[in-house]
Amino acid sequence: MLSVRYLKNAYDHVLGRPKTAFPTRYHYLEAVREELADRSIELREAGQHCLLLTDLKSGRRLLVIVRYATEKDIRLISRMRQQPETRIAYLLDDDIWAMLEDEDLRPDYKARLNRFLSQQFDAIHPHVDIFLAPSHKILDRCPEFPGRYIQPAHMNPSKDLRHFSGTGPIRMAFLSSSTHYNDFQIIAPGVRAVLDKNPRLHLTTLMGKHGEDLIGSGPQVTHLGDKFFDDFQVWLKKQRFHIGLAPYVPNPVNDARSNLKLHQHAFVGAAGIYSPTSVFEKYAKHGEDSMVVEHTAERWEEAIAKLAGDPSMAARIALGGIENSLRIGNRQTLADSIANHIRQ
Repeated sequence: MLSVRYLKNAYDHVLGRPKTAFPTRYHYLEAVREELADRSIELREAGQHCLLLTDLKSGRRLLVIVRYATEKDIRLISRMRQQPETRIAYLLDDDIWAMLEDEDLRPDYKARLNRFLSQQFDAIHPHVDIFLAPSHKILDRCPEFPGRYIQPAHMNPSKDLRHFSGTGPIRMAFLSSSTHYNDFQIIAPGVRAVLDKNPRLHLTTLMGKHGEDLIGSGPQVTHLGDKFFDDFQVWLKKQRFHIGLAPYVPNPVNDARSNLKLHQHAFVGAAGIYSPTSVFEKYAKHGEDSMVVEHTAERWEEAIAKLAGDPSMAARIALGGIENSLRIGNRQTLADSIANHIRQ
């Protein structure tokens, strides 16, 4: 059954408007709802693209604009900006300025971003007190705002790695949509080669028909379609993979991304392989909690073959990835940081 959230997002898509950033809301704020409640902070929706955090003890509030804003949101932001106990924060987890310079970005997506920057962003700009982002590259885009570095919460990964002791398929996953088609295209020949050499390997992607252009579906390959966030979360909770793939070309857009893929791979119990973008070089330790390899088909073929051929090593790296996720995505630390933003 189609959810109301899905239908609203589909409607915005048809009209060419930015869709509600449900993943961003969840991973940076809603994931720590319980931890915030323990600190007497209430979290609720306010408008389409905003969340309101209220300190129930002091009455101080933080209105967080998450990526975008509608005209109705902007009127709400303007009203709340007049209230002395309320601060306004802007949370952005992509370098949209770099994305607009990306020649491979889909024209319809680029049009949405252009429309937001030229209209809504200019309107919310005067009201913002604090800028939140997972990359200093993003924060540097708006040096006029006090910037605060923030990374997503971990996803409560399980340390149950019994799937590595089985004799069935070695499952690897590319947990990104077709928006990363060009990133995956470069390493696809290596993935095809290792699939041909090891019949136990099975690849799952979320690229749908676009994935078919790179590696055809068959007994060893499944291309699922892009999933709405709520459906993706339900599906992800049921999955256990051995190898997680995050082949992102080091470039201005990918260098400004968050470390979310580390958390997703930890959540499904996978040993992650990553390209050397800024975030993975910072948060992933090659050979301990991940494999960080050059973004070429040859290096990716070698890395996949190495993990597939040594289950004990893969399990050790997967466990390291889980422990790394719990450390860098500590929910108590994130909740404390958010609480400080409210109480300043």
